[in-house]
Amino acid sequence: MNAYCLFCNTLKRGDLAEMIRQSFGAEVVVPKIIQRKWVKGKAFEETHDYLPGYLFMYTDEPIADFSPLFRMTDFYRLLGERDKGYDLVGADLAFARMLHNCNGTIGVLRTYKEGDRVRLAEGAMGGVDGEIIKLDRRGRALVRFGFDGSIIQSWVAIEMIEDNSTPQFNYDDAEA
Repeated sequence: MNAYCLFCNTLKRGDLAEMIRQSFGAEVVVPKIIQRKWVKGKAFEETHDYLPGYLFMYTDEPIADFSPLFRMTDFYRLLGERDKGYDLVGADLAFARMLHNCNGTIGVLRTYKEGDRVRLAEGAMGGVDGEIIKLDRRGRALVRFGFDGSIIQSWVAIEMIEDNSTPQFNYDDAEA
């Protein structure tokens, strides 16, 4: 699978995603994230847009001609290097694959307690190296990871596990 990432007009990315599907026959993902929100003492999980302006495109064969994309008015740029065909590599490719594997939506991340620290469970972000920066008492974590040469921080819903099969979270134990 070949993975590409493009930056576009945030307000038009849904329309642009459809044009890309038609022009390239590619699978296109508009990234989403599930975040936990508390209202009147009850937790709700809501899906929000994630990485505004970014689209991820997946093809079985490498794309040799991007000219139809460059002619689309709401398209701004392709990530990656032109001389390498704009294919994502390294951490960016791992992130794109993780998004593909979760159908474009970063869900509730599994975490575990190790001593006095809380860590992401192996595979929680599908091969993307993420680090928990901060926890709140409401089952959310501020996670930091690299993408497009930048450090991204995002609040995500978490689920504490004792082992790989028992979901459990004690909000009183969460570090503030």
